[in-house]
Amino acid sequence: MNKLKSDLNRYIGLSNRGKLRSSLELIFVQGVWAIVVYRFGQWCGNLKVPLISQLLKIVYFFLFKIIEVLTGISISSNAKIGSGIYIGHFGGIFIHSDAIIGKNFNIAQGVTVGVLGLGKKGAPIIGDNVFIGSGAKVLGSIKIGNNVKIGANAVVVNDVPANCTVVGIPARVIKIKEKDIQ
Repeated sequence: MNKLKSDLNRYIGLSNRGKLRSSLELIFVQGVWAIVVYRFGQWCGNLKVPLISQLLKIVYFFLFKIIEVLTGISISSNAKIGSGIYIGHFGGIFIHSDAIIGKNFNIAQGVTVGVLGLGKKGAPIIGDNVFIGSGAKVLGSIKIGNNVKIGANAVVVNDVPANCTVVGIPARVIKIKEKDIQ
């Protein structure tokens, strides 16, 4: 419940920048719908009463599918995501069930966080305070450090150190902290 509260506070905090005029407007934000259903699915999985847990998992499954169809956002309740997730725009977002993501995660539309395929197993482990731009793909058993910015349409298939910006296909580091790399 604390994680959901933190998630919603990230949206409410943006109201100071003109995104939301009141916290009541959260009910109209598709990213919030997906986050609420994701957190509900996690809560159902942690219940200690098996019969109630199974019944609520059925409810979760239907809510998950409705959100997937209405918003184009697919976040499995098995994914481990820290508090403060923010989905800037809805549509075409997929987070694999094995992904591990830190707190204060920003994700834009068209992003995939998933497996690489090609016979390789594992999903990404993403640190805290990471921003993933529109259309980016973060694939495979890789580690993304804290405070990383991944540019729009980047394809990340290798580990990324903390405190840097990556762009391109395949993604490469263009900036570490405030020092540019050429």
